[in-house]
Amino acid sequence: MGTFKGGSQSYRSIGQNVLITSSKYQYSNGYFGKNSPSTGSKTRNIVSRDNLATAKDFYNKIAFGGTEKIYDNGNRRITQMSDGSIITWRKKSTSDGTSVVEINISNSTHTGGVKRQKIHFIEEE
Repeated sequence: MGTFKGGSQSYRSIGQNVLITSSKYQYSNGYFGKNSPSTGSKTRNIVSRDNLATAKDFYNKIAFGGTEKIYDNGNRRITQMSDGSIITWRKKSTSDGTSVVEINISNSTHTGGVKRQKIHFIEEE
């Protein structure tokens, strides 16, 4: 058995990580952040002073205890969780240049209520 993301002693599900993520990141009805004005509920926005640091913090919390693979010189990371969900972090979105975390729960057996979504981390104005 390999090592788990964040130094976790066990292979975890996304459902186990909802509580450590939800209070800080505007979690409601299975979604984090706020609706993107242009694309609706599956695309979300979280606004912060440092979008890259915030995106990394969110990703590290929601993907805690998964198995991570790093691509593109560290600019893209994909974590597989024990329940089958997949969490992807990208340093820069191709659509708007923001940092993005995508949550894919299509194969999940324990979502903890989290819904499929793509979260853009927007710089505070």
